Amino acid sequence: MSVAGVRPLNPGATLLHIGLPKTGTTAVQAAAAQLRGPLLEQGVCYPGIALNHGTASNALMGRSTAVFEAGPRARWERIADELRSHPGAIGWLSYEQIAQATPAVARRFLDELGPDLHVVITARAYVSVLPSAWQQWVKDAGDAPFETWISRVLDVRDREGGTEGNGPGTGFWRQHDLPAIARVWADLLGPERVHVVILDKSRPALLFDAFEGLLALEPGTLASAPRDALLSNRGMSRAEAELAQGVNALAHAAAAPVDPRVYYRVMRNGAISAVLRDREPAQDEGSIAASAPLAARFAHEGAAAARALAGLGVDVVGDLEALGSLPGNPPAEAPSPCAAVDPELAALAVLGATSAALGEGVNFAGARLPGGEPVAGPGRPSRRAVLGELRRRARKAVAR
Repeated sequence: MSVAGVRPLNPGATLLHIGLPKTGTTAVQAAAAQLRGPLLEQGVCYPGIALNHGTASNALMGRSTAVFEAGPRARWERIADELRSHPGAIGWLSYEQIAQATPAVARRFLDELGPDLHVVITARAYVSVLPSAWQQWVKDAGDAPFETWISRVLDVRDREGGTEGNGPGTGFWRQHDLPAIARVWADLLGPERVHVVILDKSRPALLFDAFEGLLALEPGTLASAPRDALLSNRGMSRAEAELAQGVNALAHAAAAPVDPRVYYRVMRNGAISAVLRDREPAQDEGSIAASAPLAARFAHEGAAAARALAGLGVDVVGDLEALGSLPGNPPAEAPSPCAAVDPELAALAVLGATSAALGEGVNFAGARLPGGEPVAGPGRPSRRAVLGELRRRARKAVAR
């Protein structure tokens, strides 16, 4: 279906945006988070105060990660109560990790959000998502080079179907197996209430246009949100990504394991965020692209996904065949790692890590949304947390 043919949801319905990761989700969430007032004036409720609804959704799903725990059910109830307080508005929730919901977990969202629940899944060409997905894995302490990571992802797919077990391969398919994810929700809601929006570089406005159509918003509403450099979510250059991946490899080789919470604060919210916010990569730093043989294998996966989606009968916005497209000129083989690191890049990364470790945000300037809201992720420990840790250590010393 074209964007012009998108049918808006009924007042009182709920639109649940579940991902996929690395498909413009941050851009959509940043626009919605900054436009809560104007959205409500147009009959759309984007509840809460955070960028997305990860904390509340994790509480409902009972889902914990290495950094965030599921949290108490009250976190979900606050969001649900706000939606219920605007019964005539279209509710809008967004969190890309809901893509990993099992059928039983998906049922929880239906039970909570009511029978007029619609799900939207954003997607892009399978080959094009690889650099972004690898960078995301590196941001989460991944330590394998790009082509090694791709090979592991494909090996898991060939051996196990891709969604069982642990590791980078299974993690990728749990988040990016588009037909399997769409099927969970189509079986639950009916295919007519599952909307798949396929990104297209030649039509950059399609993403916002599709959401505005589904939510009955005035054209241009989402694009009117102010841009924030830290939330623009630009991709890393090859040199930047290889620097982070190299740090991760050294950290994993250390005698003592690195605490994931410390890594998240110092590396992801420190060194990497500083580089992404305050630096413009040089042209000669290279881009991240899969070699031709691996790109061809992933294009085959994308084409198979397009056929499976067509068979499901879900509502598709955009060009379904784009899922299996290949980039113009993939390199014949993987390039050699960057031979040197720009001193300014290294200095900025160290400065960002130091600032975050001291609890001073990104490069001693803080890291907040334009509305004053802290970016998600652990920061400076609270006084209560510090005192609790001191008491724990004292009890442990006495026990010895």
